[in-house]
Amino acid sequence: MSSGVGSSQVGVRLPSRLHAPAWSTAAWAAIGATLLFVALTVWWLVQDRAMPYGDAAEHLLTAFVFHDDLRAGDLLGPLTYDSVYAPLTPLVGSLGVFLGGRTVGAAVLTENLVFVPLLALGCYHTARLAYGASAGALAVVFALGSPMLIEQFHVLMLDAPQAALVAATVWLVLASDRFRRVDVAAAAGAVAGLGLVAKQSFPLYVAGFVALVLLRGGGWRNGRGIAAFLLVALAIAAPWYLVHLDATGTFTATAGGGPTVPPLAKPPLVSLDNLTWYFWATANGLLFAPLLAFAVVGIVVAAVGAVRARAQAGVTPELLGGLVLAWLAITVMPHHDLRYSMGLIVYLAVLATAWIPRLRATARAVATALLLAAVVATTLGATFGVARDDSPTPLPGNRFAPRGEGVPPSGGITVYSTRDLLVSGPRDGGDLLGLMKDLRQSGVRQVLWSDAEAPLWEAEYNANGLHAFARMAQLTVPDDGVFDPAQLEARQALLIRRPSLPGTGPPCARLDGGDGIWVSLGNPAAPGATAYCAGRAGG
Repeated sequence: MSSGVGSSQVGVRLPSRLHAPAWSTAAWAAIGATLLFVALTVWWLVQDRAMPYGDAAEHLLTAFVFHDDLRAGDLLGPLTYDSVYAPLTPLVGSLGVFLGGRTVGAAVLTENLVFVPLLALGCYHTARLAYGASAGALAVVFALGSPMLIEQFHVLMLDAPQAALVAATVWLVLASDRFRRVDVAAAAGAVAGLGLVAKQSFPLYVAGFVALVLLRGGGWRNGRGIAAFLLVALAIAAPWYLVHLDATGTFTATAGGGPTVPPLAKPPLVSLDNLTWYFWATANGLLFAPLLAFAVVGIVVAAVGAVRARAQAGVTPELLGGLVLAWLAITVMPHHDLRYSMGLIVYLAVLATAWIPRLRATARAVATALLLAAVVATTLGATFGVARDDSPTPLPGNRFAPRGEGVPPSGGITVYSTRDLLVSGPRDGGDLLGLMKDLRQSGVRQVLWSDAEAPLWEAEYNANGLHAFARMAQLTVPDDGVFDPAQLEARQALLIRRPSLPGTGPPCARLDGGDGIWVSLGNPAAPGATAYCAGRAGG
């Protein structure tokens, strides 16, 4: 193809065929697993209309506070926000709201789009550097098949993003060739800095691994790379920590097993219960029996191989040691929680699958098929809620769970379950966010409720979730939470929760547990009070 201009000619060569990037089959398999994971999350978010609760509701509310700050031009709002929680995950969620609107899905999907690929990259490249590309693909499948990670990426929580940043840090530290490559070491520092502002417990999962990288192979001699790693990490994390120095005591008290921590979540340091606590958390929350079996086999194979062939051990000692030291770190921390096991996933995923590519063809095919079957099972439970147990007993992530918030079952190993930490299959939940948005469109500007009817940690209808939904619907809530129903104004709406409310017609929304939600505009006890359900199925 050519174009003539005067006596000169300009030639433009077009490619005869477009080619996909020249990645290996294993890399494409990892990419496919990652895309499928995110696609399933999209499906779940479209189907689920239930109210978030507990910490998930609080972080979602924070994301919308950050969004409103940024929208108003207050770029330092997320840095100075008065909270003991590190800000990165809500900040990421807040950015998605600019594109996806004021919905739960916009914040949670953005979390997925950032941190799921980061988790996959970390697991893939860690395993690839240590054991080859095939091991990398299997490690991604294993990590994305963790039932707790599946469930945690359906809500806005801090631990799954932290796990992704742990995985990426481990990868980049390995890629830095024991800090010899200063540019890669700086990149590892950047990810570690983000990890520090994702959650304050981040160092527990990487400090031991980094120490082993420095001690073996002369890593401690590479001063420039070490300095680049530390300085970049501190430059990113220091501003938030300096602003929140006064919150250090609150975080320390929580990590130390304060009065709000259930007794079973703070076992005595020197006890069998403490030593085995995170085994039960891994077996009955993070992995379940089929994936746990792969992890046990992989750890044993790796440990035996490292002892027998020390000179050819590669980075296996660092990965084994990183797992053990991170496990010890969270075991020594007085406050235990099921969620804290998620930061171990990169070590478990890599070691659990590294041995499979070394098998002979038939055995390798069988092991791979079994791994895929285990991941399909966890996905059916955590995403689709297949064979869901609709027991009213609160899930372990609930403060009123039988053994206490975040305490795993013990004494047996879970093979399959739809009852993990916070959520499983999608629920309808009455679409209370849609109700609040309808109220906003009809002229209501403030929404009220009785805290007695919205217990803070109830899954269906709770104060945290109501606050988050009100913010998303651009409704205000009284600052002190106190109101007099007799003084309600025309632009105020009172939510009323009852099993039934005779003489008022159907409820505006029906919770999964059967209770109805009615809305009153004005004093609900006064003659002629308006019950509002405009345009809704029950109204």
